Amino acid sequence: MTRKKKSRTSGQIGIRHKPAAEARQERDRPVETKKKGAGLKSGSRNALVQADKAETSGSKNKDPRIGSKKPIPLVATVAEQKLLEPATQPKAVLAKAKPVEIAPEVELAQIEQDERLAELLERTEQGEILTGKDAKYFNAKTARHAELLTLLGLDLDEDEDDEDLDPLAKLEQTDWRKDLLGE
Repeated sequence: MTRKKKSRTSGQIGIRHKPAAEARQERDRPVETKKKGAGLKSGSRNALVQADKAETSGSKNKDPRIGSKKPIPLVATVAEQKLLEPATQPKAVLAKAKPVEIAPEVELAQIEQDERLAELLERTEQGEILTGKDAKYFNAKTARHAELLTLLGLDLDEDEDDEDLDPLAKLEQTDWRKDLLGE
């Protein structure tokens, strides 16, 4: 007699999985029934219009797609305008803020101490051409500086110095027509 070795497995633990083809054959097929319609058939609105025509030949042709024929006012009535207006009026009145006026001496001192203007002045002295916001700022501040100097009377000393330095400026200021034409 031949001897058989004992195996440690006790056999099948669960149900054997069948291949997909076998499982499909054994599966129960559901009984096919006609589906219940959720709504009306497609194109039913047109069918209703045709059915109504057959029943009531003397009445107007009514299309269910067309809505109400009630006229809608395009202009609001007085009562509606009152509802649209705010109930309360604003308590504060808005006004433009006025810039604080400072003394010309103080403003002149502020312009002369302006670091940005000093930097731009150095750049122009070096031959650089300013553009954009820098040019606008430089032109505005230098124009205001010249206004303040004339306002305070400080510009007169500089004009006299310029005439001494430039002898041709005196010739440009004289009117030669009077001398030549005798006008």
